[in-house]
Amino acid sequence: MGKSRIGTALKAFVNPQLYSEHYEKRFMTILSEFGFGQKDLKTVIEKGYLTNTYVYAIINRIAETASNIPLLIEAKLPNGDIEIITEGDFYNFVHNPNKEKNYRTFCYESMVYQLATGNVFQYGVKGVGFNNFMERWNLAPQYINPKVEYAITGAYATSYKYSIGGKTYSLDVEELSHLKKFNPDPNSENPVMGLSPLQSAYRTLSASNEIITADASLIKNRGAMGMLSSKGERPLTSTEREQTEESLRKRIGGGDKFGSIGVTSGEFDFIKFAMSPSDLQILESGVMKLRDLCAVYGASSRQFGDPNGTTYNNSKTDDTKFYTNAVLPPLEAELDNFNRFFTQGWNERDNVIYTVYTDTKDIEALQEDQAKLIVKSRTRSEIVTKIIAGITEKKWSRESAIRQLMDALDVKEEYATELIGNEIVEVAPIVLPNNLPNE
Repeated sequence: MGKSRIGTALKAFVNPQLYSEHYEKRFMTILSEFGFGQKDLKTVIEKGYLTNTYVYAIINRIAETASNIPLLIEAKLPNGDIEIITEGDFYNFVHNPNKEKNYRTFCYESMVYQLATGNVFQYGVKGVGFNNFMERWNLAPQYINPKVEYAITGAYATSYKYSIGGKTYSLDVEELSHLKKFNPDPNSENPVMGLSPLQSAYRTLSASNEIITADASLIKNRGAMGMLSSKGERPLTSTEREQTEESLRKRIGGGDKFGSIGVTSGEFDFIKFAMSPSDLQILESGVMKLRDLCAVYGASSRQFGDPNGTTYNNSKTDDTKFYTNAVLPPLEAELDNFNRFFTQGWNERDNVIYTVYTDTKDIEALQEDQAKLIVKSRTRSEIVTKIIAGITEKKWSRESAIRQLMDALDVKEEYATELIGNEIVEVAPIVLPNNLPNE
């Protein structure tokens, strides 16, 4: 045994590359068992959204918020005019993606898939004899297997297999829309699939799951609060010990008996197990994992029960950043993908260019305080008026006025020039009539 270890060490020393190639896969397999390495989409769904309280709460809130933001539908007419669409076939297609789901339910699904797996697959169905899509359906990304080919520009899918309910369906790229988060590794096991945020944060997710499990175990069993030891001379048999443990668990286990003391008629000694300070710190570190997971999704942990720094002003700031950092980016990516993939046939049919985007004007968190807005508007107006008045009164040149606006409003030269151009109105010369009487 000793010679084998020495020989292995010598081989590694003499030819480390050969040793690395031989043991790399085995080493990575061991690491993956401890939460290292990239996990497949099924795993991150199971260990994340379906299991972890924090992950579900974060994704659910983002998805719910996004699905409640109203949409605006514009149609650009051939003459360049823009028309707001409030009815018609395309309007119905947007708000009723298929016969089973309305837009809110459909949007919630797609947002959950995007946030949990980094991928959104939508299957489009065209009417017979028509070039425009009539229905769209979300498919579960973890059950999609793409056929991959490579070019110098990277990997791309030529077709897909979708396996669900014991059946496998073949899909062409023309009927399947794929929105994905960037995957920086073109040589990964599945390079055309997007990178899930939970794949990057898998060690944090694993640690969070362990803390949640420990916390639940503490409530259920108080984490083995102590040990019963028989006072008799004869030790308990394995069967007797198991029966005693089961009886004790039924009598004192559960949250309703937390902290209570059970009494038994047998002769036993009780040895109490106290939780060490380090054990308590592990349980209390759950909030740290909450903060890490919130950071992955661009949300503030204060919105999910973290009491640190909670104030009224922080709450308002968190609400605003929740929309700008967590909700709108994935939702706008979803709508951008829709506008590129699903509108083409409708544009050709109706001879317009349709665009769907978010309508955020009524979201309070995204609007400035009205008092601040009024003050800002009045101050800006006064500054612009005063500086432009100086030009007409020949107190300074146009170039000087532009520089003053740049300094006063903290704007770029192009914008200051535009303000001067918009505000100054050239006065047309007065033309005197020819029949004026001579003085």
